[in-house]
Amino acid sequence: MTALEYQTTAIKLALLAGILYTAMGILRLGFITSFLSGAVIAGFTSGSALIIGFSQLKFILGYNVSNTDKLPQLIKSLIMNISQFNYKTFVLGCLCIICILGMKHIGMTYKRFGWIKTLGPITVCVISILVSWLADLKALGIPTVSSIPAGLPPVTINEWSPLSTDYLLPVVILVIIGFMESISIAKKMAMKHRYEVDSSLELIGLGMANFFGSMFSIYPVVGSISRTAVNNDAGATSAISAVITATMVMLVLLLLTFVFEYLPYAVLASIVISAVVSIFDLEEVFYLWKIHKLDCFIWLVSFLCTVLLGVQIGLLSAVICSILITLYESAYPHTAILGRLPGTTVYRDVKQYPDAEQHPGIVVCRVDAPLYFANAQFIREKLDKYEKAVPSGSGDHVQYVILDLSSNGNIDTTSLRSIEELLIDYKRRDITLCLCNPSKSVMGFLVKSNFIDKIGYNNIFVSEHQAVGVCAARMGNDSGSHGPETVGSNGPETVAFNNAEIDADVASFLGHEKEP
Repeated sequence: MTALEYQTTAIKLALLAGILYTAMGILRLGFITSFLSGAVIAGFTSGSALIIGFSQLKFILGYNVSNTDKLPQLIKSLIMNISQFNYKTFVLGCLCIICILGMKHIGMTYKRFGWIKTLGPITVCVISILVSWLADLKALGIPTVSSIPAGLPPVTINEWSPLSTDYLLPVVILVIIGFMESISIAKKMAMKHRYEVDSSLELIGLGMANFFGSMFSIYPVVGSISRTAVNNDAGATSAISAVITATMVMLVLLLLTFVFEYLPYAVLASIVISAVVSIFDLEEVFYLWKIHKLDCFIWLVSFLCTVLLGVQIGLLSAVICSILITLYESAYPHTAILGRLPGTTVYRDVKQYPDAEQHPGIVVCRVDAPLYFANAQFIREKLDKYEKAVPSGSGDHVQYVILDLSSNGNIDTTSLRSIEELLIDYKRRDITLCLCNPSKSVMGFLVKSNFIDKIGYNNIFVSEHQAVGVCAARMGNDSGSHGPETVGSNGPETVAFNNAEIDADVASFLGHEKEP
């Protein structure tokens, strides 16, 4: 592929990427970033920062290395070409890094000098350009930018066509990887500075950047980790910084390209290295290890995959890891046996509250997740386990199993069939299944599926307290120390329930009166 063909292909890819990004943003598809946990983002950005830092070392050491995003290969290339080491660029680069980090440290340590921390990059640039101009650093063996074409890039709208279907797969891959990389650093900065990121608006922003950029000779662009780090270190706090940066770049291209031709590459590398140091967050892994081992494992997987396999594969691995964790937690949700806290009408997990009272012959359990096909079998097994584990007292077998649906905003047909099978099994063994506190949407689904007729309106309740009270009354044990109570100003008192109250409560769930 010739240079002209390469440029034309890049422009077309930028156009298609812009259209696809914008369409995804309008359709609010930014929700897919919900699968990127904080641990995944922290691991990926730390790994990327390490790779970016090592990739800039070639400008500090003064010799070329292989162009790769895999850390082992970068290190190998740096070691193999060490004989080409240029001590002059090394000294210059190290002095610049010390200057930038030193000014940042002073600004962060002493409040009255806070303005100094953002001046490091511009300071080393100005000083190095002056020294390069006066001492002719290029002649001394220190590589400089040397040549920057003056003027604005040409208009390239005429190169948009013809388009080919061969571009579709590369564009889809480019958009997915580019967006994940962009949103990773965006969320990292959002967590650091405590603000919110709208992923769908980020998509539209990327779309506009690529679409309008394709009119002026650009290749596909995404949010850059290294440039974001530099922008953050410069003290930028709003999107206005991007407008100012673009304006300054335009002025430089029109008027000042000859000035920046004296800028040494080592200085540019020092700015990037100093910036990505702040993104490499090693403290995060120790924090995660201390409070949540699984998140620490996810951080390590994301980090190691990024540095060992490259940014793209590392990002893909991180996303897959997040999705697997999400699926695992939804397929095996937290469940609990509930008991009544003494002297109240509140029901809580008996493992968390050992003093919580359980009524003999009645099991109250809760599932803290939506009921759907992935966890249907697990929930069925848990209910069977809870039925056998509950204390029966005086040889009485379990007569009622009450399933609390307060944490279930949704239910699908697979889980419904699983509950129907459970209902049949319970009836065969003389056990009654009851539901309490279902949402209106769940109740509507139960009615449409005719499950409500199978379980019976009289086995649907508003709360655990009401369900236990009615079930205890049916068992002929509506009084005594185990009976349901409510706390009033004069102490606990027994609450009575009847079917008329239950029917009215069910009708309120459905939003209409129950038909006779």
